[in-house]
Amino acid sequence: MFKLIVLAMLSFIVLYITNPTQEEFLNFYNQKINESKKEETLSKRVLLESKKIFAQLKVERKDRYIYSVYTVDFAGEREVYIGVFKTFILKEKVKSAEYGAIKTYNKIIHTAGTILEKGSYKVEELVENTSK
Repeated sequence: MFKLIVLAMLSFIVLYITNPTQEEFLNFYNQKINESKKEETLSKRVLLESKKIFAQLKVERKDRYIYSVYTVDFAGEREVYIGVFKTFILKEKVKSAEYGAIKTYNKIIHTAGTILEKGSYKVEELVENTSK
């Protein structure tokens, strides 16, 4: 029993010591972006560089003592990483619902403008064309 308690305490200490810092995450993230920039077009490289600069300013870290959760929200995309043992694991990468809602709203506005320009004021036509 005593050995089990000592082992648990040592495990907790190792996890606590190897919990990566915000600076370590930013170094990892910048390196990841630099590696992906090599294979991309110029416009994509500019976007990735913007993402790297943004990450320097706004990365949310939730410190759980033995691990950390890092969240990067950029241009409607959210990446969540788990940091443990001085390494980072991508937990999820999703388009945010807000980004999708904005795209849908813009599509509705554009469609409505097009229909109104043609002189049609039928609500049914507006709804029908927007859902396509």
